[in-house]
Amino acid sequence: MRDRRKTVNCWTASGRCKSRSPAAILVVLVLEVSSLLPSPVGAVPAYDNGDGDGERLFVRVGGNATLACPDLPPGAGPPRHLLWWKEDRRLIEATRDRVTVAPDAGPRVSLLPGSSALVFRSVLTQDSGEYQCVVNNRQGRRGLVRLFVQDVPDPPGIPIVVGFTSRSVDLSWTSSPNSHHSVILHYIIHIRIGEKGDWDTMNKVMTSDNSTNFQVIGLKPFTVYSFRVLAVNAIGASKPSKESFYMVTLREVPEGKPTIVHAQNTSSSSVRIRWTAPARHTIHGEFEGYRITYRPRDRTQEESREIILRDSKQTQYTIRNLETFTQYLVSLQVFNPAGRGPAVVVPVMTDEGVPSSPVNLTAVRVTDTTVRLKWREPVRPNGVLQGYHVYFQPSRNGSSQQQRKTVSHPQPVEEYMLSGLKPFSFYDIWVKAFTQQHLGESSNLLKVQTDVQGPSAPVIVNLTCQSLDSLFLQWERPQTYYNRVDYYFVHYRSEEAWSFEEIAMAANDRLEHVMFIPNLTANTLYEVKVQGATRSIIDQTTVFKGQFSDSRKVLLQSKCQTFDGAYADPSLSAAVVAGVVCVSFALLLAIISFVLWKKYFQAAYYYLDDPPGNRASPQLSETFDDSEYASVHVSQWAKHVADLHADGDIGFSREYETFQHCTDPDLTSSYSQLNENKPKNRYINIVAYDHTRVILKPIPGQKKSSDYINANYIDGYHKSRAFIGTQGPLPATFDDYWRMVWEQRVCIIIMITNLVERGRRKCDMYWPKEGTETYGIIQVKLVQEIVMATYTIRTFAIKNIKVKKKQASERTVYQYHYTNWPDHGVPDHPLPVLSFVAKSSAANPPAAGPMIVHCSAGVGRTGTYIVLDAMLRQMRQRQSVNVYGFLRHIRQQRNYLVQTEEQYVFIHDALLEAIDSGDTEVGVSQLSRYVQSLQTAQVATTGAGDNEKSWSLLERQFKLVTMFKAKDFNVVSAVKPCNKAKNRSLNLIPIESHRVHITPKPGIDGSDYINATFLQGFNRLREFIVTQHPLMDTMADFWQMVWDHNSQTIVVLSVVDEKEHPQFWPDTDEEQDYGSFKVKPTGESVAPPVAEEKGALMPGEGGGLPSRDFILQSTQDDYELACRLLLCPGWPQSCSPLAKAFELVKEVGARQERDQNGPVVIVDRYGGTEAATFCCLSALYRQLEREKCVDVYMYAKLYHMRRPGIWKSQDDFLFLYRALESLLAASSSSDGSLNPVANSTTTTNGQLSSNGHAVKIEEVAGGKLESPD
Repeated sequence: MRDRRKTVNCWTASGRCKSRSPAAILVVLVLEVSSLLPSPVGAVPAYDNGDGDGERLFVRVGGNATLACPDLPPGAGPPRHLLWWKEDRRLIEATRDRVTVAPDAGPRVSLLPGSSALVFRSVLTQDSGEYQCVVNNRQGRRGLVRLFVQDVPDPPGIPIVVGFTSRSVDLSWTSSPNSHHSVILHYIIHIRIGEKGDWDTMNKVMTSDNSTNFQVIGLKPFTVYSFRVLAVNAIGASKPSKESFYMVTLREVPEGKPTIVHAQNTSSSSVRIRWTAPARHTIHGEFEGYRITYRPRDRTQEESREIILRDSKQTQYTIRNLETFTQYLVSLQVFNPAGRGPAVVVPVMTDEGVPSSPVNLTAVRVTDTTVRLKWREPVRPNGVLQGYHVYFQPSRNGSSQQQRKTVSHPQPVEEYMLSGLKPFSFYDIWVKAFTQQHLGESSNLLKVQTDVQGPSAPVIVNLTCQSLDSLFLQWERPQTYYNRVDYYFVHYRSEEAWSFEEIAMAANDRLEHVMFIPNLTANTLYEVKVQGATRSIIDQTTVFKGQFSDSRKVLLQSKCQTFDGAYADPSLSAAVVAGVVCVSFALLLAIISFVLWKKYFQAAYYYLDDPPGNRASPQLSETFDDSEYASVHVSQWAKHVADLHADGDIGFSREYETFQHCTDPDLTSSYSQLNENKPKNRYINIVAYDHTRVILKPIPGQKKSSDYINANYIDGYHKSRAFIGTQGPLPATFDDYWRMVWEQRVCIIIMITNLVERGRRKCDMYWPKEGTETYGIIQVKLVQEIVMATYTIRTFAIKNIKVKKKQASERTVYQYHYTNWPDHGVPDHPLPVLSFVAKSSAANPPAAGPMIVHCSAGVGRTGTYIVLDAMLRQMRQRQSVNVYGFLRHIRQQRNYLVQTEEQYVFIHDALLEAIDSGDTEVGVSQLSRYVQSLQTAQVATTGAGDNEKSWSLLERQFKLVTMFKAKDFNVVSAVKPCNKAKNRSLNLIPIESHRVHITPKPGIDGSDYINATFLQGFNRLREFIVTQHPLMDTMADFWQMVWDHNSQTIVVLSVVDEKEHPQFWPDTDEEQDYGSFKVKPTGESVAPPVAEEKGALMPGEGGGLPSRDFILQSTQDDYELACRLLLCPGWPQSCSPLAKAFELVKEVGARQERDQNGPVVIVDRYGGTEAATFCCLSALYRQLEREKCVDVYMYAKLYHMRRPGIWKSQDDFLFLYRALESLLAASSSSDGSLNPVANSTTTTNGQLSSNGHAVKIEEVAGGKLESPD
């Protein structure tokens, strides 16, 4: 019994227990066993036998629980009577023979079989409470067990916003009503944006403790939010609370910036910007609109002007009333009630405007035929000044014939010599500046009277002996004089005298004057002549002497005899004869002495007719060997060029960069660095290598430096010293330059620069403007000058005035002057350059010396020409190209050849064009055969086995001609919303770089636009304007264009009707006012047919062309423009045979050459095929007359590049060839003026030679037929 009272220590799942009774151990064991029964994961029941009354048992909701009766000892069997109570409610009653469970307990509650323990399965939170075990009806609290069912908390109370800012909210809520026997650890806050948004359960906010106040941060300004809260204990998170009321965070200034997608000028006083709005969530408040500020770039921020736009949906705005041709900084920002957001700034420049008047026009020097004018540039140029127009007209003779001179490359203070005026005449002179787009305002009107000129020759009517020592002289007043004749000067001399004696006398108004010449010697032959003189009206101290009369001779003796010419009477006295003989003998001795002195004391050089052929010269490097660098076959050239163009021309950049490091450092230029030679170099960094420099023959008596000129020998393709590359001559080197031309036997000079470009002197005029000039020992005479659109050919006759052999002292030199190479950049298309290279190179005779090539420095454009010529020859001879290797070679002969990467790229593109197009220039004798070959089907392999397809050369040429497709930036003006309605068709609109500009109207966007394009002719770059038939709304623009560009001929090819093509000129009895000018009809007529004359292709037939004449009259001054409109509806479709189409071409061409300077305006329905056909045939007709060959392909492609869409089909292109073929056939059958046999010769190799230009047509398209695919 003693063992039963022993204290027993034990442990349960919930802790240590103490008991003296073995029964307690049984209870523990029962509890432990019950814990092994199936229960939910984590639901571990536990007793807490602490200091409180009864046992405590903690169980997670859903777990199982077994409550042992504390009143029974362990191991005791079921009592006779057992009753389990929950609080005051009977739960189970058990006796030895039955167990009764309360009806509301359910199946979850039972007794453990064989014991008195109470068992719960899947406990619920409502099972928590105090349970009492009563054994055999014993009362007391010893059998008390407390059951605690643990669960997640109940939802907390609704969160309330107690404070907020733009980016944070302070929340407060009540704790969960029931934490279900587990302490709340912390809370979770869910956030929802907007009233209909989703709860963000991924980015939940967790509090750090179980406090019921929390500040939520990181919110967005001016955003709708709501919140809900979840409580978290050891069991888990509760369900969310009810959501809070919606709230809106406070505003902030905007964070987002608008994006400006377009900013450009719309006129000279307005710019337009277009933008997209920033994202809505970056506005941070009510989106109230935009704020625009703008200021000229050179002004301060304080001078900015502000525009407020209250419409947040607005995405574009036009800023008006700006300063002309000024760069503005335009900023754009959004704003809300809290303030303005960050600004985006874009620079944009207003368009050019009308220049103001040139300032202080004065005449600084006046002569009889010239006035030197001086003025300052306008105070407001309103653009980049391109030059000035100097207007002048007689002011007192009633003439309205106004003339104009153009001064290019303006200076801040300009001086201009106005020449070609009449003596003693009054002139009105004024000046206007002009920009690329606008003609400026007139300067002050300057009235000038030119000075007088000497009178014409008087006429001697009587010369007789007055006595043995005096003569009587009578003469008539000159027929022509200015103002008056103020003086006469009588000149006389005896036959022995070398000079004349002069007697002056004042003139009067009489028609005849007499004079006695006294104190003469008898029996002496006298020569007498008279000249008038007029005193200057500008400088009273100056007298202008006029022309001499014919001299008269008289023998002073008793019986006078007068002679008109040299005296030859055999009856002269012996004294006279002896005097004449003595004088002649003395002259003969002087001449012999001079000749002997020259022979023995002057250099033998002056006796040489030509320099010796084997003269020693510096040793040059060997001719170019293209095996050193890989050549590219012509069939692979297109791929090679495309690879170099890839990734922004990176291939070209890498190749060209290597040239900067390939120059041999041992190459010297010591002669160029000599002090006496430095003034002979145009640029200090462009010098001549010593080993290849051209050495002039020394001049006796001068320094050794007289052999220096900044020029180098340069190799061609397989030809040493084919070229001389040199700078543009300076005035100090003119003599040296022409010496070099003479000594090197030069026949061809290539000049690729203008004298002045962009206001800078690039070259000096080293040839005579007219007549003959002498440069050192070389006399140069300008024989002929032929001006064409892109280049000019001048013919010089040069002569060495020191050469002894007269019969061989004169030579002919041709200068090919390319005038359309822009100062910065390269030509916009290579075809004219290729034609120029081919013609100029072919003109050099085989036996001639090297060709001189020069630009300004003699390196950039000079190198480009030389490389093109060499590679074109290599293509013909070896079907390959090696630009890189050849350029490396010639750069060892003259520095910096091909000076820019852009020129290097142009060479590749030009050669690609040459390969693609082939030789498209066709001689007249081969035209019919060429036209036939164009239409002959060829067979080409497609590259897929034996598949073949038929195609024609015509198809290939047409695809190449129309290959160019205009991009949006090419036609930006034509597609502006304000201009779209001005176009009859958007398929025929002008390219931006060649569109015709008209004078804009201030403040009207697009008012400088008209659907018209400049096209090149044979003689001028802007020979034609092609335009659509004017619409009702564009008639004023049409006449403005005629006025602005001084067009005196309009050719209308469209059919006039009332609906689509209305009449756009005033009727005979009308006068149309267009603001600055008026259009006034002056008559209708039928233009006479083209006269049959030498050179005419066909005699005119019929009654000629209907025409209307107009006068365009300025409303601001007395300037007038005469204009003729020719009506030719149905041309050229109505022309049969096709040769008759050239009657209109000849009529317009003759009028253009006769009396106008402006372009010819050609009108058809859309400014398309008919107009382009007329311009093309006009240019080809001039080329046929001048060169006896045609290049249809070149003109057709150039026209398409300027106005895409003008050639609609191959038939339009073929028509050009057929018309020329018909023209030649008609000419051959009539007068043969264009007969190929009569006007050209065929060389032995089958090439047609005309004017030195070889035309090869045996192998069309560059010698190969390639598939157009």
